[in-house]
Amino acid sequence: MGLFDKKNCDICGEKIGLLGNRKLDDGNLCKNCAKKLSPWFEERRHSTIEDIKRQLEYREQNKQKVENFRVTRQIATRTYNIFIDDTNGNFAVAHNLDISENPDIVPLSSITMCKMEVKQDRSEEKYNKDGKMVSYQPPVYHYEYDYTMRIKVRTPWFDDMDFKLNNISLEEKDRHEIMEIEQTGNQIVAALTGNVAMNSGMSNMNGGMQYGNMGMNNGMQNMNGGMQHGSMGMNNGMQNMNSGMQYGNMGMNNGMQNMNGGMQYGNMGMNNGMQNMNGGMQQGNMGMNNGMQNMNGGMQQGNMGMNQNMNGNAQQMGGTWKCQCGADNTGKFCEFCGQPRPF
Repeated sequence: MGLFDKKNCDICGEKIGLLGNRKLDDGNLCKNCAKKLSPWFEERRHSTIEDIKRQLEYREQNKQKVENFRVTRQIATRTYNIFIDDTNGNFAVAHNLDISENPDIVPLSSITMCKMEVKQDRSEEKYNKDGKMVSYQPPVYHYEYDYTMRIKVRTPWFDDMDFKLNNISLEEKDRHEIMEIEQTGNQIVAALTGNVAMNSGMSNMNGGMQYGNMGMNNGMQNMNGGMQHGSMGMNNGMQNMNSGMQYGNMGMNNGMQNMNGGMQYGNMGMNNGMQNMNGGMQQGNMGMNNGMQNMNGGMQQGNMGMNQNMNGNAQQMGGTWKCQCGADNTGKFCEFCGQPRPF
């Protein structure tokens, strides 16, 4: 037979398309029959045709268990839902609890382990310096986290039911989402392990949380380191800015001092001018005062001369005269002693 010859499915007998073959250990399986297998089944390539037929029989019987499943508790995650039937002691991990999806109904007693694990991915952050990417000192790292729920079971067809709790990787800044996912994971561990295995489940949970917290602490430290570097750069920038402002203020102060010096010199010149003007006015006032004094002196001398002349004229014109006997007279002879007027 040629490599590209069409094959028939060894389960249903239908022809298999060019890209529809699923290889078995001793035959071929079409993609339609492969979809009916359990989603947790991982040993298809090492299974025989008889193994696949027996599993498909189990899957048909499982549909009846799905119909009889009575949900007493349900925990929703971002990827799957955990359905628990406490009455019959079963659980299922599925998107929907219906026949079309046909999730595996597994006894709670078959669980051998249940824990939440966190995977940390670290990458170094760098910055551009002169066209080259260089490391911070100390190095700064970026962290991403992925949470996985690991459930180990004893069944004929699969032994683990592992699934992720988050759709996309989480970063340090996604603190709210991280806390929500960790809380949900702890609820699943407590619900599936029960009281008997509670301590074991809590121990595993604490281990996972410790690893997660360690990663978060490292991420926070590196983030703080990056913030410190950023703060140092900002402080240097502020210092340079402050230095520039100081130099600018010095220049302004020098300018103000020079301006004040110029104003002082101008005021000194004005004061000198005012002093000279006052000196000139004082000298002028002194000259005026001297002139007034001279004028007053001349007027006084003139008045004295005028008084003397007036007295002489009054005497010449026959005014009152005093006799030797002490009597006042107006005539040519004294009216009391008869003495003649002396002039």
